[in-house]
Amino acid sequence: MDAASASCAECGTGLGPAAGTGRPRRYCSRSCQSRAYRRRRDEGRRTAVPRTRSGAPGVGRRAGGGAAGAGLVDVAVVLADAEGIGAVTLRSVAHRAGTAPGEVRRVFANRERLVEAMVQRLLAGPHGGEPPPQGTPVRVLAGLAETEWQAYRRHPWLVSVLASSRPPLVPAVLDAARASVDAFVALGLDPPTALARYVALSGYVQGMALLLLTERDEAARSGTAYPAWWVQEVRRLDRTGARRRHPWLDDVSGGVLPAAFATDVDAWFRDGLDRVLAGLAGGDGAASA
Repeated sequence: MDAASASCAECGTGLGPAAGTGRPRRYCSRSCQSRAYRRRRDEGRRTAVPRTRSGAPGVGRRAGGGAAGAGLVDVAVVLADAEGIGAVTLRSVAHRAGTAPGEVRRVFANRERLVEAMVQRLLAGPHGGEPPPQGTPVRVLAGLAETEWQAYRRHPWLVSVLASSRPPLVPAVLDAARASVDAFVALGLDPPTALARYVALSGYVQGMALLLLTERDEAARSGTAYPAWWVQEVRRLDRTGARRRHPWLDDVSGGVLPAAFATDVDAWFRDGLDRVLAGLAGGDGAASA
């Protein structure tokens, strides 16, 4: 590797001109070297995964870069859509792809990097990669929330990865956060407050999306669809007398909710989003949307 292209094997930072003699440098600092040594000690020797200067994995370069990596990500997404994110391992993806587990490990190094590549693909792909919506700051925030919501509707398992205090900070996640923070700043908030409002807004979207994920899991576990479950519960409430003590159940649904659960939650999400945005952006800001 020539001096111009040399970069740290741990974080991807350029190493600068090489020394005239001696062994070529592999790390930019002792801390990067220590991290690499600790990882090899804990997980065994593996291909190092370059990171961006911000510390996020270099998705699309070494971690899952190239046609082989893209194909494996596609396989992993299909597997997660069918069986949940818990079914995704390097071995299961290799089996689905008809390749050796060692090949998947060579491309992604570990499961964490594979999941990060999946998140990046879904949030920056054909559906999630559109430019941020235009218009007033509130319209921008509503559009960003809608994009996130649609990603969860298409891939319910995705919320279990992103609804975390330590989500994968891939470029697509950071871009969405920046756009949201910028919109709140445009409403007159200082950056720390704007970040707090973004977290609250994303928390609302993710909380509603968790209903989609749990319903999918419950339906798979019990074999009972949402409308059938509701009919059974209404009959049980009749037998116990609880329905008479809660007449509002008849008022809101006629005793049986007719729509599919996803349809109901989608309507609830949009009705609540307007009100959440009105509170987070301020009444004047929401009214001007």
